[in-house]
Amino acid sequence: MAKTADTTTKKGAGELTRDVICQYVWAKYIDNTKPSTELDEHEALRFFEKYYAKFPLNDDSECFFYGILLYEQAFSDETNRARYLVKAKEVFEVYRRVSGDTEWDAVEDRYADTVEMIEEENLTEKVKKIAAPEIPGMVLVPGGPFLFGDEGRETVLEPYYIDIEPITNARYREFIAETNYRPPRIWDSHPDMAAPDLPVTGVSWMDALQYCKWANKTLPTAEQWEKAARGDQGYLYPWGNDEPTPDMCNLHHDRDREPELRPAKDYAAHASPYGVVGMIGGVWEWTNTAHPEHDGAHYLKGGSFVDPVDPRFAIGSSSLWAGKKTKVDVIGFRCTKLLEA
Repeated sequence: MAKTADTTTKKGAGELTRDVICQYVWAKYIDNTKPSTELDEHEALRFFEKYYAKFPLNDDSECFFYGILLYEQAFSDETNRARYLVKAKEVFEVYRRVSGDTEWDAVEDRYADTVEMIEEENLTEKVKKIAAPEIPGMVLVPGGPFLFGDEGRETVLEPYYIDIEPITNARYREFIAETNYRPPRIWDSHPDMAAPDLPVTGVSWMDALQYCKWANKTLPTAEQWEKAARGDQGYLYPWGNDEPTPDMCNLHHDRDREPELRPAKDYAAHASPYGVVGMIGGVWEWTNTAHPEHDGAHYLKGGSFVDPVDPRFAIGSSSLWAGKKTKVDVIGFRCTKLLEA
């Protein structure tokens, strides 16, 4: 069976690129020859983890490079052995499903070994018991498949942390104080929107990204946002499939009253399956996913306090898009962070 490494260069961590890593893996672990370039395999795994945090596994028919590297690293890294093997099994299964190829020895031999070792050593349970470090204000969303979008397409993500609440004005003021970054103009034009516990609004995509860099975090992809909101079962809403009521989310339920932005913590009783709060209503939230048809635009998720209880705005799969420079009173954001190896 003839296969070739992906030759599309994608920039990643440090000087590594996807192309360089794939050529290295192909030479060393598929052709069994000396790679033309040596690299740190642990750093290569970190690159793949970051890459597949942004691009779901099942969008890549050549994810086998990642699976092979996980498998091989499991034998030289005892600390992460169980996690690497369990993850390798997941990646190989995605590759087999996406490509339809279940006969290529380079994958099938390793896949069979991985399945056997996981079963014999009960590694799946061991991985479940591995405690991830706690990050104040964030929760861990475990890796694995979930149902994405209105069509419920199975999508596989790496594990990641996400903010429990959208970034508040109080937190954004801390960022401004430390960096001397410009404050949102909306604080002057609409002082009622500047209350400390309200989600920050009037921030562009770039403003949000600058905050994330300061906090050593990033913006969620549309897939990450949606999994955190709907769980791996793909509920319509964070709390399940029950129709929204005023105590569940900050949407505009009563047309006879003016819409009002409220703190996300007011809706903590109706958090998502992972404990994430305020994901429906409140503010639309910037994502790190660019719109494929509108240059300079990114997807927004979550609905806002001015939106009616309508599937176009209120369900977890709903999306809008906005230009990256847009600064309005219905758009805020929250951050994510990759689980460190």
